[in-house]
Amino acid sequence: MGWSFPWASAFHSDFNFDFHVSHTNEEWQSGAVDYNFHRVDFRAPAGEEHSYDEHAALTGTNWDTYRREGPGMSAFALVEGVVYHTYSTYERGVDILWGAYQWLDRAPLGRNETGMWWRHHDAYDVEG
Repeated sequence: MGWSFPWASAFHSDFNFDFHVSHTNEEWQSGAVDYNFHRVDFRAPAGEEHSYDEHAALTGTNWDTYRREGPGMSAFALVEGVVYHTYSTYERGVDILWGAYQWLDRAPLGRNETGMWWRHHDAYDVEG
């Protein structure tokens, strides 16, 4: 259709911190942080592993580092030099942007989320 519109990235900026999807180490260690318009503490209880340590390890880090950057998406409009914040979504609201999730959600068991719910294609048990 010949449509075009500018995309922008928050990379190398304070934007993610301003919109509370990224948190500094100091914020993280203080306990509850602002995320998705409420206060939440993502830290594991003292002396316990977090249930998502395995998930974080797949990206080469630990849960504290992994979760300091939460999923979020925002949209803005620039009208006559004024920037308007038109939309934001966080957590599961971002799922629609990740194409594979839309297919999984329509499968008979959905994402079948218990424990680590996805594996690489060559890591499934095969019965012969």
